[in-house]
Amino acid sequence: MKIIDYDKLHATFKPSGYISNDANNMANSLICELYIQSGSGLARFLNVDSCFDNHMAMRVWVQKRLDANSDYVLDEMRGQLQSALYELLPHTGYGY
Repeated sequence: MKIIDYDKLHATFKPSGYISNDANNMANSLICELYIQSGSGLARFLNVDSCFDNHMAMRVWVQKRLDANSDYVLDEMRGQLQSALYELLPHTGYGY
């Protein structure tokens, strides 16, 4: 009997839409923590396909970053992603 690795199969055939559990959880955490609204426009800043809404764009961006670092530690990678996200997003200039 042949064993099928469905995660690998999905990643092969749906590379731009496949999100691992780690990426999904990390993106959900960032979405909640940073109060990212549903809607569109975030994909442009994250350099992902513009067909994605804000939440899915965040998931795809996190997945791409995790794929680039195959030997990541979740807590460390989350901090790196949060820092990178702050650098990518425009700053409003509201401050004291």
